[in-house]
Amino acid sequence: MHRFIAVLAAIAGGLAGASSAQASETDSTYAVAGCPARTTSPMLSRFGDPNEYFPVPNGGFNRWGAGWNGMFSLALENEPWYVNRAALTGSLRLWPGDSARTAELCVGEGEDSFRFFYKGTGQLGSRLLVRTTVRADTGTYTYGTTLDTSRAGWQLSPVVSVPNHATTKVQQISIAFVNTTPFDSVRTVLVDDVLIDPWRSRSG
Repeated sequence: MHRFIAVLAAIAGGLAGASSAQASETDSTYAVAGCPARTTSPMLSRFGDPNEYFPVPNGGFNRWGAGWNGMFSLALENEPWYVNRAALTGSLRLWPGDSARTAELCVGEGEDSFRFFYKGTGQLGSRLLVRTTVRADTGTYTYGTTLDTSRAGWQLSPVVSVPNHATTKVQQISIAFVNTTPFDSVRTVLVDDVLIDPWRSRSG
């Protein structure tokens, strides 16, 4: 069952700044055969990443825990850059041992990576496991990447690859986050704005 912390009010401070900072970003919509349409924008351009991104369903946690499974809480704290204009009020909170997983997401050939924001604990030994499961016509495959989250504060993740295993050019993926910090820790890891980088960012 989900373990939620109620989000009672939107974060007022910083919202106006978020809107003006992103005013120059242009959204675009496109379709991948067999998958829902995507609305993308260069959300990470201020970090030197010019690629366009689209969020996974409820990837900014503005709809509580909808679309996510596991044992987790929600925090009344957004990543401070407000890159996802549709989700400005909260983030995923993971205590040691907690995990959260997206529902399956349809991706096309070349939609092969994602990034997200996370807030480290400031405690040595803090770790976050990012587990990607790919289900294709050729089978099911699981990959894991462990991040050192001992540095305090919000950070942008490195690019996490999603290998293509489909001969049909469409596959299903799910993304899970697991706080693998030892259980004697009393500090949590936060995750926000889980974003897929579509192939069109690089192919034009």
